[in-house]
Amino acid sequence: MAVKPPEDVLDAVAAAVAPARSVRVGLRWEQRERYHLTLQFLGPVRKLAPVVDGLALALGDQTAFSFQLGGAGAFPKPGRARVVWMGPAVGGPDVVDLAAVVAGGLRPHGYEPDRKEFHPHLTLARLKTPDNVAEVLATIGSAPVGEPFTVGEVVLYQSQLSSQGPKYSVLERFPLRGA
Repeated sequence: MAVKPPEDVLDAVAAAVAPARSVRVGLRWEQRERYHLTLQFLGPVRKLAPVVDGLALALGDQTAFSFQLGGAGAFPKPGRARVVWMGPAVGGPDVVDLAAVVAGGLRPHGYEPDRKEFHPHLTLARLKTPDNVAEVLATIGSAPVGEPFTVGEVVLYQSQLSSQGPKYSVLERFPLRGA
């Protein structure tokens, strides 16, 4: 379950990240076409129809909202990072609320959200071994990236792993009211 930013925003993120790619070696940078904001990872789905029905019911009353990316960060922390990400500049609480609604729609079907507190983010890079990425974060910066956009749908993706990384295909789209 994810939010996919529009193409012009993905272009802006890629441009903001480009200088950081040469700052540090050893990071596995995500490809632009894989950028998305995960709301909840489901893992294997045995029966798709009940999941789709539960999500449609849960998301049916949700309203579209404005969102903007900006500000780099790292999990678990910049000094020992495993993931470099870009977070929200505008609309962060709305994405947190949306993730809670998704979790509520999935829980009756046996899908529990991650036990960690949800932090909306778009993954930019991963590290095999935790390391300090302060210079990478400083290069990406904290300014808003791209134009604000309307989060008007939630997308259920299927992920297929390969040696080139995951390939995502859309299984279902859930429009939000007012989009």
